[in-house]
Amino acid sequence: MTKSIDTLFAEPLHKDGASEAEGAALPLSGVRVLDLTRYLSGPYATLLLAEMGAEVIKVEVPEAGDDTRHIAPLQGDVSFYHSTINRSKASVELDLKSEEGRELILAMAADCDVFIQNFRTGVAERLGIGYDVISKINPRAVYCSISGFGGTGPESRRAAFDLIVQAESGVMSLNGEGDSPPSKLGLPVADLSSGMFAVHGILAALLKRSRTGKGSLVEVSMMSSLLSLSVYNATRYFVTGETPKRMGSRHPGVVPYGQYAGSDGNILLSTFSDGSWKKIVQAMDRPELADDPRFVTAASRVVHRDACDALLGEVFSGFTSDDIVQRLQVAGIPCGVVRSLGEALEVEAASGSGAIAEVEYPGQVGTIRSVRIPIKFDGEWCPAKPAPALGQDNAMLDRYRKP
Repeated sequence: MTKSIDTLFAEPLHKDGASEAEGAALPLSGVRVLDLTRYLSGPYATLLLAEMGAEVIKVEVPEAGDDTRHIAPLQGDVSFYHSTINRSKASVELDLKSEEGRELILAMAADCDVFIQNFRTGVAERLGIGYDVISKINPRAVYCSISGFGGTGPESRRAAFDLIVQAESGVMSLNGEGDSPPSKLGLPVADLSSGMFAVHGILAALLKRSRTGKGSLVEVSMMSSLLSLSVYNATRYFVTGETPKRMGSRHPGVVPYGQYAGSDGNILLSTFSDGSWKKIVQAMDRPELADDPRFVTAASRVVHRDACDALLGEVFSGFTSDDIVQRLQVAGIPCGVVRSLGEALEVEAASGSGAIAEVEYPGQVGTIRSVRIPIKFDGEWCPAKPAPALGQDNAMLDRYRKP
């Protein structure tokens, strides 16, 4: 009989993985994840799972470990990169090309709820740990594969890195100013989005398993993830045949929208209503501009975009960015100061929101600050624990070795 939605995850899947009171209170307590991922897309997915309560066992190459362990700068002997995306996990060392390593992986796979890898397409099968093998050993396992270009087709076996996928997906073509070459996004959006979509698929597959008792194959590619993020831009292309143009921070159908310079920095406006123009000029002590026929309606402002932007630039130039934002917020205009990432992090840390985690590492490493995953449950942030030392949990392999 199918369980009700309220009781789907009432019983922990692995009670021994939920022994700590803090962990047992989290939604994924009792879910065991065998993590064979590297670099960013997969480790970001398993970070999200780990800090929502799952027991994540990260499998690493003996002695060298994950390549991200060596990316500078280091604090003590801990890489900033590795410590960010591998928090709250366990680490074991296994040589997947050895007979013993493969036997241990298969034994662990029989005891996990989620098996996740982001090898290049075909590598997992060559190692003997593809979906067909794992699903026979553990029919209840959710097997997740993250790839660059999908599991089938002529592009499937290509090596994929975020920058390449940004370029080939067309995402870069939307970024930058119209008269400049396309520019990559400042964030590794192909890696991060495919990691997030993988988590969506894994959680949906676990929900399905609670009804059917059977696991699933979840496949996510970096390319399909970025194409999915193009949303209305893609549909507009299919409807009109016109490729969207680079417009910087401007909007093709809305004015004023984007960055404007104050006397000490830039601010950003996001306005969609007809009446926004009148509110803006009144807030900036220029009421005589309110009835200019070029700018009264949203449609007329698009026609006269350059004139509207130039006039606002003149109006804003006599005010500081903070003053502009304060005035416009009082008037109900969506706006904000354009900050550097460092400025944004310092503001968030000073706010006391708790979004910045202070993670304590043993020895000489000390405290490493990083941003928590952006999810709270029942008013509480998910706990952030240190990234593991290489092989620190090798002892757990003993329970999977043959007597």
